[in-house]
Amino acid sequence: MRAGIDAVEAAAGFQTRPWTDDLQVCPHTGVGEATNQTYRKDGSRIEAFKSRDKKCLCMVDDTLLYAIYSGHNGVRVADFALQKMAADLLLGQLNGRSTDEAVKDVIRQAFHAVEKGYIDSIDVELATRTALQMQLSDIDLRQYQISQEFGNVLQKLGKLKLELSVGSSAVLALIYQSKLYIGNIGNCRALLCKTDDFDTLTVTQLSVDHNLYNEEEVLRLFRLGLEAQNFENWPLYSTRCIGNYLGKNGFKDCDFLSDAWSEPVIFQPEIVGSVPITPACKFLVLMSSGLCRALHDLYPGDTSYGNRNLVQMIAEEFQAQSTLAGVAQSVVHRVVQLHHDVFMQQVDEEKPTSFSNRDDITLLIRNFNYPLPNAFNNRKTSNRSYTSTTSASSSTTGSDATPTNHSYGTEIDCSGMGTNISATSSERSENDNFSETEKRVNSYVDFSDYHRRVAEARKLGKLPPNIDFD
Repeated sequence: MRAGIDAVEAAAGFQTRPWTDDLQVCPHTGVGEATNQTYRKDGSRIEAFKSRDKKCLCMVDDTLLYAIYSGHNGVRVADFALQKMAADLLLGQLNGRSTDEAVKDVIRQAFHAVEKGYIDSIDVELATRTALQMQLSDIDLRQYQISQEFGNVLQKLGKLKLELSVGSSAVLALIYQSKLYIGNIGNCRALLCKTDDFDTLTVTQLSVDHNLYNEEEVLRLFRLGLEAQNFENWPLYSTRCIGNYLGKNGFKDCDFLSDAWSEPVIFQPEIVGSVPITPACKFLVLMSSGLCRALHDLYPGDTSYGNRNLVQMIAEEFQAQSTLAGVAQSVVHRVVQLHHDVFMQQVDEEKPTSFSNRDDITLLIRNFNYPLPNAFNNRKTSNRSYTSTTSASSSTTGSDATPTNHSYGTEIDCSGMGTNISATSSERSENDNFSETEKRVNSYVDFSDYHRRVAEARKLGKLPPNIDFD
């Protein structure tokens, strides 16, 4: 009852503490975080603003909700979406919904309720902005005279313009009746890692990136009269999001959007599902827009390659850490350090720097049944040999689409004290920034299970071609 009252108050803007803090937290989830940084050429780093990422990993009865909201130009929309979305999904709206379409409709309605609720919440700002604009329009002065005599009015308008540009990307995962549903808008991302018939780990991107690296979004903007040069300094600009009134109804007041014939930034989320949660499902990954951007900086031009390298890091940390939180945070630390190292390498080599800052990073990992050998309850048996073969792939899928995989080979052999890792990919090039380390230790690995599986696969005619298994 208290949660329901808090949710209503939160939606109305009457409280500052998120009501979702009182919900039960999913124990099978780990989160890693890092605040934004601006880099200096002397190697130092400073935080430019308070974190704009918000997260949710809660459960009510048999319904589990995981979400990341990445705010841009401010945190107001992300904070609003965090509380409103949970209230619209976890307070009985799914009761009696037995079909995939019915569940997806509830998710879709929740997204739209968040958008409408936020737009309604900025009525005062819109009214104030209109009044100030009318005040200036009634004055018959040249521009420089206005700036001299009405500087305070222009200053207020500038502040309102920034407030009205605040928006948020979002990605959420809903588990209901042992099925997974994904919803996203903007630059956040969702990856699902599963194993195939050969115990090979594959990764599929279940979300759609709404930015200028998405050809469909570029084509949509082109039809509105906007070309690539309009976004020369904003290649990762969110072409869809929650909020950002200035990119929607107020786009004529935005310099690089004003040439459009109609609203260039739209509100249209992607909803994917259902995906049955079977024993083949190993773990789910939700990524903030800042993490997606960092991967793009490290592996430019290849979203799937960035996804694969992230999943490889996660698989490695599963073998090294004792908690899911440790896994997620260690991966975030690795990405953060690698990102800064690449920047410093460009500085040391006196090359033009391709980036000079990093946004907030949030990584959420929901484990289904991927082994965590060093977990506290496993320490008595942590010396046993563990062998797995993994490969990762990704392809972006559209709304309600069936994901497809493109495999990439990664072999991970973890035995007690050490790790020997090798990775291969036909997409690798000498310009790749990914650096690999190889550590060899004396260990014993029992290959009897491997030979048994090869024999079974050969008998069934399922061995991959052009590979010598003898």
